[in-house]
Amino acid sequence: MMKRSNRRNAFTLVELLVVIAIIGILVALLLPAVSAAREAARKMSCSNNLKQIGLAMRTYHNTYNSLPHNGIYFWGRTSNNGQTWVGSSKGGVFAKLLPFIEQDPLYHQLNMTISGRKNRNIAPFGGSYNNWARFETDYAIAPNGRAVRSELIPALICPSANVDPYVHRNQWDRDATVTCYGYSMGSQQSNSWNNQCPNYPGNLFKTGPSNHGNDARAFKASGVFLRGHWAARFRDVTDGESQVIMVGEMLPHKSDHYINGWLHYNASWVMTVGPINFPIVGVGDPGFSWNSETKPLNPFGCTHFKAWSTSNAFKSQHKGGAQFVLVDGSVQFLSENIDYVTYNRLGDRRDGIPLGEEWKNN
Repeated sequence: MMKRSNRRNAFTLVELLVVIAIIGILVALLLPAVSAAREAARKMSCSNNLKQIGLAMRTYHNTYNSLPHNGIYFWGRTSNNGQTWVGSSKGGVFAKLLPFIEQDPLYHQLNMTISGRKNRNIAPFGGSYNNWARFETDYAIAPNGRAVRSELIPALICPSANVDPYVHRNQWDRDATVTCYGYSMGSQQSNSWNNQCPNYPGNLFKTGPSNHGNDARAFKASGVFLRGHWAARFRDVTDGESQVIMVGEMLPHKSDHYINGWLHYNASWVMTVGPINFPIVGVGDPGFSWNSETKPLNPFGCTHFKAWSTSNAFKSQHKGGAQFVLVDGSVQFLSENIDYVTYNRLGDRRDGIPLGEEWKNN
């Protein structure tokens, strides 16, 4: 006669709960590490983009003996090297850089030979634009029927910047895509809209007296770029190429200018006037309103997306700071807690004060 076995063929409920609890603890321990690894990969991708932009800038300079200038634009003054609206632009800094970031076919869709005043009453865009100078480049249509300005440029997007590249958009094939990188005007004078943020007036070293870089003369420029038709030559960077910011990360939904897109002349200018990662109520943030001038939901003050000294400042979604490419092409991560004066000296190409190497990776 066979004896019945007393061996169990399954786990008890208690054993299952213990196993589940152990698995839960392991997952809880591993998730932060996985998340940190993913962010490290995204940050590295952003860094590689900046290295590519830095190399492109230096190659451009070697080709044309100057960094790429912004689109010529005249704002009621005669200081733009004699240019007026009629001599108006061929797009922004990144438009000039396209052939150097593997976007040569796209560059050749832009007509760089014509200029003049335009409004938006032209197909296929329609509407009016109140006599602002508009550029033929801004309305260029690629062979696929899309506006060139709506093309997404991989080298200009940081994976860590968790924002819609069509940040202000209704038509994916017409409206502008943004960039996550901006060119530096340094410690330029900066008055905010309605003077709502007087805390950061800029021009710390009296080297950048033109408000928001609305000029095209070297002696008015703190950094290596202006909004007008001027950009530095390496010989203009008298503080040293390894001591001056050229390009850095920014968040395109944090300013009313950045939503104009990577192609536009009046979109990607950034200053060191506002501290790194200064908080701004931007597009998609709780409390934001497009009717920002009158709506209390988007309050006045330095957090407003038209407080240009702080909204047009370098920002990232990396923890603790942002990444920059210097004029020599090297990439540096700067802490959001960096000394404010030191940070502005890094933005200024000619303040005359040597910084040494202590500021790096702080």
